Amino acid sequence: MFEKERTALLDFMETSQKTQKQLSAETGLSSSVISQFLKDGYPGDNEQVANTISKYLSIAIARLNAPRQNDFYKDLKNTQDVLFTCHYAHLDNDITLVAGDTGAGKTTALRFYEENNAGVIMVTANACTSSASAVLRLIAESVCRNVPAGREKLMKVVIDALAGTNKLLIIDEADHLSLKALQAIRNINDLAKVGVVLSGNRKLYNEILSSPKGYPLDQLKTRIIVRTLVINDYSVEEIKALFPLSDTACLAFLSKLSSDESLRTAKKIFAIASAAAKAKNQALSIALLKDTKKQFLGGFSI
Repeated sequence: MFEKERTALLDFMETSQKTQKQLSAETGLSSSVISQFLKDGYPGDNEQVANTISKYLSIAIARLNAPRQNDFYKDLKNTQDVLFTCHYAHLDNDITLVAGDTGAGKTTALRFYEENNAGVIMVTANACTSSASAVLRLIAESVCRNVPAGREKLMKVVIDALAGTNKLLIIDEADHLSLKALQAIRNINDLAKVGVVLSGNRKLYNEILSSPKGYPLDQLKTRIIVRTLVINDYSVEEIKALFPLSDTACLAFLSKLSSDESLRTAKKIFAIASAAAKAKNQALSIALLKDTKKQFLGGFSI
């Protein structure tokens, strides 16, 4: 019994290269249960395990076979601007700012810089790490083995770990940070002499750069020489490179969607519509793109 489920799971493991440990995390079954089930030696409720595996595979196989859109285009102007901003901060141990539209590729470019350069620490702030203590703890967990309690001790271990290293600290989603948290990041730059990249939305950009003279954020603003604003505005050449199509109507649609919504949104609509076209054994058309946008985003097609 349950040979169908065993065979399906083994085939999936071979295709996906997932380990039993990964499957355990995704299915909620322990690694030992999965191992025993695959060997037809599980002493418990095999029917329940088989049912769990079947439910898991129904979505896991679909996810595995879903078309993958290339999320990175190095020659994109936005990408080049972000990479330069990181390089400058890293080279000069300075503070730089990357901000702008959601879905315009900031985080993807930051991760590319992190993966392709030594001495880069990248952390992502969120609504729960807005305070100075919370963001210091987030950084400390990336650079220290033993993370103490208390803001002063956290600052000390971060400074001790980073001083003299010439590393680059990237803080993504920095628009979540409070004034005191931003001041703590400035202190790290001052005391450890490491580069810092603050990345966030237009709110961060406006708050820092519109800070009146003499106000707390003015101290941070005067340290930021490179201020990169990333927007969802793309050239014809960039759209052609991002979406390998010859149909000018489709390209125009995706260009407008990238600007009106975001590049991220356009990529997702393109991927879904391309999968639908492939399933129907037909070329991607403007009609299919419009139908996909209307189905998933609602409203009227553009």
